[in-house]
Amino acid sequence: MLPRPSGLVTLLTDFGHADPYVAVMKGAMMRAATKVQIVDISHAVPPQDLDAGAFHCMALIGRFPTGTVHVAVVDPGVGTDRRLLAVAAHDCYWLAPDNGLLAAVLAGDAATDVRAIDADHLGLQPESRTFHGRDLLAPVAAWLATGRYGFSALGPRVPNPQLGTDPCSGAPRVVHIDHYGNLITNLGPVEGQALRIAGRTIPLHATYGDVAQGELLAYVGSFGLLEVARNGGSAAQALEVGRGAPVELLPA
Repeated sequence: MLPRPSGLVTLLTDFGHADPYVAVMKGAMMRAATKVQIVDISHAVPPQDLDAGAFHCMALIGRFPTGTVHVAVVDPGVGTDRRLLAVAAHDCYWLAPDNGLLAAVLAGDAATDVRAIDADHLGLQPESRTFHGRDLLAPVAAWLATGRYGFSALGPRVPNPQLGTDPCSGAPRVVHIDHYGNLITNLGPVEGQALRIAGRTIPLHATYGDVAQGELLAYVGSFGLLEVARNGGSAAQALEVGRGAPVELLPA
């Protein structure tokens, strides 16, 4: 059973805020359906960084009302023959290029239906080969969210979407660095007493205030993943590491 669309659309892109791209994409949604509600997730995904975009998509799973339409645009292959996907998964809908951006959404058997958006069938003629977010994904999101089109009408089923790399799979490592310089790993809240990273042993605590100002700590963060932080500062700067840095969980 597919969820009833909620009228809510979220928007995740690598567009930044210096240019009008985000605004005109929202304008295209509102032209298609004036009552659509739009929530910005982030527009600061590093340009063409599919791994970072996949982490942001993972962070949305289970965090929004049933029937939300999530739109993600990180699209190095825009204008090529890559497909645009519509996915029903986790009680929501997901629209994105077929390039691995939805790796976490498609992981396991969470996806109940995957479709390729059929622009011709929907009467869409892209104005540009390099802005499918505005010309195709925006109106489709608005129509789906407000009930003009049902999910199954968006296009044919896709048996082989690009699965990409689930951000939480693979060797223990840093998978995201947030605005505060916190190092988010792909380790869940498993038993242990410390993390080792960049040659340093970082003890596990409950929250920042458990250590003195300027000290490092490891803790279970808001995504349910182990993170490394510096109370009052940036762990990324203190340890001089970036995304992909290996981590080791030390046993209790």
